[in-house]
Amino acid sequence: MLITNLQSSFKFAHLALLTLLLSACGSDITQTSPLIDETELPKEVGIAQDGALKQHLESIRQAYNVPAITAMTVKDGLVYEIASTGYRDIQSLEPVSDNDRWAIGSVAKSMTALLAARLVEQGLITFDTTVIDIFPELKGQIRPEHETITLQHLLSMTSGLKKDIDVKDQQWYDNTKPLTELRYELTKEVLNTAAVKTRSEFWYSNVGYVIAGHMLERVSNQTWEWLIGAEVFGQLGITNYGFGEPSFESAKQPKGHIYENGHWHGVTEEKKLAPKVYGPAGTVNISLPELAVYFSSVLEGMQGGDNIVSKESYKMLLSPYSKIQDSHSEYAMGWFVKSDKTAFGHDGFTGAFSVSSLLYPSQNNAYFAAVNGDTDNATKALSQALEVLMKRNSIE
Repeated sequence: MLITNLQSSFKFAHLALLTLLLSACGSDITQTSPLIDETELPKEVGIAQDGALKQHLESIRQAYNVPAITAMTVKDGLVYEIASTGYRDIQSLEPVSDNDRWAIGSVAKSMTALLAARLVEQGLITFDTTVIDIFPELKGQIRPEHETITLQHLLSMTSGLKKDIDVKDQQWYDNTKPLTELRYELTKEVLNTAAVKTRSEFWYSNVGYVIAGHMLERVSNQTWEWLIGAEVFGQLGITNYGFGEPSFESAKQPKGHIYENGHWHGVTEEKKLAPKVYGPAGTVNISLPELAVYFSSVLEGMQGGDNIVSKESYKMLLSPYSKIQDSHSEYAMGWFVKSDKTAFGHDGFTGAFSVSSLLYPSQNNAYFAAVNGDTDNATKALSQALEVLMKRNSIE
């Protein structure tokens, strides 16, 4: 049950959810399977900043039986509205707060891509740098066809590499080696495994992001965790963040939950989550006000501006590289993109947290919601929370 949970939870961004959201903003995407069942949005959801957001979130929380839910709208560089309701821990019933840190899963992939752009601008690497350029000692030890995989391939999900490591292999949890060594071992293992997709085609790969992150570690002689802290968060003035399960770092943070045997259970060990070696693929936890700072910087880049990287780098990061089959969506570096570039988004699932984000550059708006649980109901709750946010901001 545990392994099944992790395999299904640390999954690629939920395309059905993104499809629903893009449809809500006027896309002609066909929604193949609705996420919201019998529970429907109330006819009146009010307007942003009317003080009623928490009430709407509590209704969603109860309807979908999730421990806690939080949501915010970012507008013109500021937190426009935010609310949180429910419990950090379903056992202690301690309430969540708006400043709590939430594990954001694959929403952090764009952070790894932004970090890569920082190091490219510093001359440490290029987007065309290949894995064999960075790891020449692996010549002859990995599959020859993988030697020419570039940093861009890895960040744009066009490497053709498999999606995940075997989570049944406990070495990724029990090993006491430094994370950089574990990521090197993962890199060797994955690059010696057959491709599952033709290169240049979209194929979601968490391990591809781990390898990309490890390339950045090698050229900088620093850990990915240090790099994200110094080169991304530090440059943006972000301080309220961490890595992995927030409650493992402080009891005063939300605890991730797993639903088993008809009940929610707070996680108590890392083996129920994505392993730390997955860092570059999405182990960041962060408060919503700090995440708003990050989203605001990205929105500026989406609008042709620059901040911690140049507008040319943002153009590289935000340009689609592969079309997603049977949709009007594409993938850039760490972002799903509506084909007309009017909307960008990403979801994240850690095994015990579920989150979703959506950014509209033309409106300078970002929307984000998170649940400290990972089930189909959690995904449905996210979908409805984001719909509420958008309707409250007159996004139909």
